[in-house]
Amino acid sequence: MNITVWRAIGAKPWRFWFSRWPWLTLLYLFSSAMLGLVLLPMIAMTFVFIPLWGLAVGALERRRLKLLGFARIENAHVRVGADERHNWLNIRMTEAATWRDVGGLFATLLMGWLGLALLVVEAVGLAAIVAIVASATHGPFRMNISAGVSVEMMPSDIWKACAAGLVALAVAAYVNAILVAGQASLSRFLLSPRQAELERYIERLTRSRVSLVEAFEQERRRIERDLHDGVQQELVALSVRLGLAEIDLEHAAQSGANVREARQAVAVAHDHTEHALRSLRATVRGIHPAVLTDHGLAAALQELAGRAGLPIELDATLVQRASAASEGCAYFTVSEAITNAVKHSSATIIHIAAQTTAHELIVTVTDNGHGGADETLGTGIRGLKERAETLGGALNVDSPPGGPTMLRLRLPAATTLTAIAAG
Repeated sequence: MNITVWRAIGAKPWRFWFSRWPWLTLLYLFSSAMLGLVLLPMIAMTFVFIPLWGLAVGALERRRLKLLGFARIENAHVRVGADERHNWLNIRMTEAATWRDVGGLFATLLMGWLGLALLVVEAVGLAAIVAIVASATHGPFRMNISAGVSVEMMPSDIWKACAAGLVALAVAAYVNAILVAGQASLSRFLLSPRQAELERYIERLTRSRVSLVEAFEQERRRIERDLHDGVQQELVALSVRLGLAEIDLEHAAQSGANVREARQAVAVAHDHTEHALRSLRATVRGIHPAVLTDHGLAAALQELAGRAGLPIELDATLVQRASAASEGCAYFTVSEAITNAVKHSSATIIHIAAQTTAHELIVTVTDNGHGGADETLGTGIRGLKERAETLGGALNVDSPPGGPTMLRLRLPAATTLTAIAAG
């Protein structure tokens, strides 16, 4: 646990005096005094920029507080994204945290000048004691305390002046520490984020993440549509034309023409076109299967099970459709689970269960493989877990050594997702 200046003050006096704290508090007090000297004319000359100076000084104070052992203060301001930087000033001016920073600015200014006055008094007192000791070493020295009251210092009394100086230094160390600790506590109170601000910040992050997922899903569907309606149709047309060319060459061969090499070239081109078409269709399914958009998750899982390469037991009880983002996350989670089972688990059968409730979409994938799956070793399941959490759901993996491996995905229904996005 970090030792703060308050804990240091509460320790035994000799522990405090012979520690680093008197020097740290003196350094902090001196820096506060310098800030006070700089800020006063700066504020006077640029009064309209006080909120900006408040932001700058607030950021500086958050760093200076760590010098006194305090934990790092989280920034109370919302993070402004790249798309909102043009509106940065308006956002900052409407935040309560900005005006607390302004309060912190004036607190720093006031405490800086108090610190400066204290340092001046301490410097004058120390200089007076040094002067008294130096004068007393040269013989009797009469010191006027007040009107009509004076004290004569002899060389033999030097030890008294030195003792008084040590006591003054010991007291000054505590006075400095208390003033600095008070300023630090005031700064922490003003600069720390409030609970409501943290909740709004989390809400803002949630909305942003949901918006990113939905935008990502829309982009996937656009790419799938462009490939399906564009390149795929062109390849189909090319395959048809090559088929017609083969028929024409067959007719030419029947007429006695030598078309052997041409027929071979067209056949090879036709085979390559069919291969490219099959690859493109597989790619389109990987980007976003059309059956998922058109017919829903149950049909998409049925189609996925049909080409899994392992026996699949599918139990899909989906009385309603979830949001597109939730269905997409469920589909690709099942696809990843099947791929992992085929490649790594030596499973012979996979059971998939999917159901919807009033508020949730729940999908479970279980295989009878040897288990021992570690989600931290790959990026597939980890990425799907992050995606599920972004949508307000959760993905849990249970894979003990010896099996079975079970993935359980819980996602919000469309109404819940809409509530998250709306904040």
